[in-house]
Amino acid sequence: MEKDFYKILGVDEKVTQKELKRSYRKLAKKYHPDANPGDAKAEEKFKEISEAYDILSDPQKREQYDAVRRGGGDFFSGGMPGGAGGGGFSGSGLDDILHSMFGGNFDFGSGGRGFSPDRQKPPETPQTTLRISFKTAVSGGKVKADIQVPAPCSDCMGAGGSGKETCNQCNGAGRIQQGQMVFACPSCGGKGSRITNICTACTGTGEVRRKEAVEIAIPAGSDDDTVLRLRTPSGTTVLVKLKVSPDKFFRREGRNIHCTVKISATQAVLGTTLKIRTLDGKIKLKIHPGTQPGTVLRIPGKGVLHRGTRGDQLVHVEVIIPSDISDDEKKLWEQLKEV
Repeated sequence: MEKDFYKILGVDEKVTQKELKRSYRKLAKKYHPDANPGDAKAEEKFKEISEAYDILSDPQKREQYDAVRRGGGDFFSGGMPGGAGGGGFSGSGLDDILHSMFGGNFDFGSGGRGFSPDRQKPPETPQTTLRISFKTAVSGGKVKADIQVPAPCSDCMGAGGSGKETCNQCNGAGRIQQGQMVFACPSCGGKGSRITNICTACTGTGEVRRKEAVEIAIPAGSDDDTVLRLRTPSGTTVLVKLKVSPDKFFRREGRNIHCTVKISATQAVLGTTLKIRTLDGKIKLKIHPGTQPGTVLRIPGKGVLHRGTRGDQLVHVEVIIPSDISDDEKKLWEQLKEV
């Protein structure tokens, strides 16, 4: 057999589809023509690994290829069931993989492979960041805020400017060809034309940012980097990423809340009762006699509510050892030492 597709992709015959896809993505990213402009060898290598993945990623083609491979025939000269050329390259699934890696629009149809101006990338949902308090994050609530949302530029009515000229790099085609690969024209972004008078207000994007007052419902148990989908009054969908401000007393780990209390050596030896802050208000916490430094006391059910289950509050006890004592205090410690 002329070509060993497994060797081309750097995998063995027992490779799983998941491992196969991972290997292809790695190699495709390395040898993609966009990453190696003007490199004919890289372009040829990219075509080779794409061809190999097209065959091995299709269970039926892979089975046929393996059968021909074991028999020593040529997969592309009639060795494959169904006649000569039956294993031709069709790029099944490759356009989606390449689109996810490079963001371009690719076409692997019968007319060749490459960029397709008719297959436009869906618009991205705008994102913004909102900082909230620790208490709001764990307990939930409604927050009023002004957020930046995209809106059509009023100066150019969303056009990005005025006047158009044919792109001189692709001659209006919206795509350029490198060997057998076809890509979006980098000069016009695949549109085939360019704006001659770019709008200064939006710098040619057709969009500007404006403030919009919103009220956001924060679910109880939200954490840092929680993303909420918000529909603004103007009808714009925005992804809101939460940033939780740290609390001076509490710190969070999953559903549990941690805090630290300091007691004197006398309180540690004799025991005491402290008033301690929880998410639900202050409660009394008993410190038993003989409590050791670093002791962790658990208060059940005083943590964060998440998916119907509430965590605990863990109280870390720190014993303060005096570093500067009076003569009278020193005598008392000496007496204790004798005891």
